[in-house]
Amino acid sequence: MTIYLVRLADVLGTDLLAAAADKLADSAVRYPVERSRGSAAKAPRDRPRVP
Repeated sequence: MTIYLVRLADVLGTDLLAAAADKLADSAVRYPVERSRGSAAKAPRDRPRVP
């Protein structure tokens, strides 16, 4: 299954490493370590998503 997703990303011209880095940056903003460590709570909905 993964090979098909990698192939699709290639056909669409998506840089998977850049997409993963963007996702990690978004998660770092939504779930800061100092507030999130040890908590299973979801991110607050009042903060806008980072595009």
